Formats: sequence, structure tokens, C-alpha cells
Amino acid sequence: MTETTETEQTTEQEQETKQAEQNEQTFTQSELDSLIDKRTAKALETAKQKWEEEKQNAVNQAEKLAKLSAAERKEAEDKAKQEAMDKREQELNQREMRYEAQHQLEENALPTDFVDMVMSDDAEKVSENIAALKSQFDKAVEASVTEKMRGNTPKAGKTAEGNSLKDALGL
Repeated sequence: MTETTETEQTTEQEQETKQAEQNEQTFTQSELDSLIDKRTAKALETAKQKWEEEKQNAVNQAEKLAKLSAAERKEAEDKAKQEAMDKREQELNQREMRYEAQHQLEENALPTDFVDMVMSDDAEKVSENIAALKSQFDKAVEASVTEKMRGNTPKAGKTAEGNSLKDALGL
């Protein structure tokens, strides 16, 4: 908790310094100290509120469990454990699906930066998204290459070789 507050303070101080440099304003030491004190107080207050909310939630949960019978308490604890396991399983599935999507993008010679564009809850939907992206990406590349390959058509009449040989020999 202390590390988070210190990090927030440091980040806010850096932002304040950058903003001051951008505005090209000069501050006296007392003004700067005042600004830093205000930011620090605000960060501490926010952290304190979060901590108190978490503490109150824990107390409320403990009171609820205390009121329940042993069987109901065990059931509530089991339900909480099951919810935590389900959440963890869902996170693992998302991570695996993300890895698989990156692998499919590599197989299709597409940048892996596109993984967020093709992600979905369903593996089939991810494959469909990759196929659609590949199709559109290939069309865009082909159109770009065609546009760049367009050039001026050669002028009719003199051939390049004939003129350069005569000019080289001075004839």
C-alpha cells in the first residue's frame, strides 16, 4: 500500500514538473512546496479511502459469515473458492487463446500486434477474425504495391540503346 502511494506521489510530481516546464512558468520554492503538499495530501486521502473501503468490506464479509451456521458458512466459503477458481480458469483460458491467436497471426504472416483486434471469447471467432484480417490486409498490400509500381510509359520513337551508342561514339 505504501509503495503504491509513493509511486503515485512520484508520478504526480513528475507530471507537475513536466507541466510546469511546458507552461514555462517559474515557481518560488514556497509555491512549489505548496503544490507538492496539495498533491501528496490528495494521494494520501485517496489511498486512505480505498484502504478503509477494503477494510469495511472485509468486516462486513466476516460479520455475514459469523451469523451463518457452520454448514452455511462452509457453503459460502466453498462458493467463494469456486468463484475464485472460475475467475482464474477464465484468465488462463484468455491467456492461452491470446497465445494461440499470436501463433495463428505468425502462421498467416501478419504482425502479432494485431492480436487485440482478433481476440474473442470463442476460438472459432478468433480464427474467423484472423481470416478476415488476412484478406483485407492482403488486399490493402496489393493495392499499395500496384499504386507504387505504376510509372510513366516509355516514349515512342527513339530507342535508348541506339541513341546512347551513337552519342558515345560521337556519330
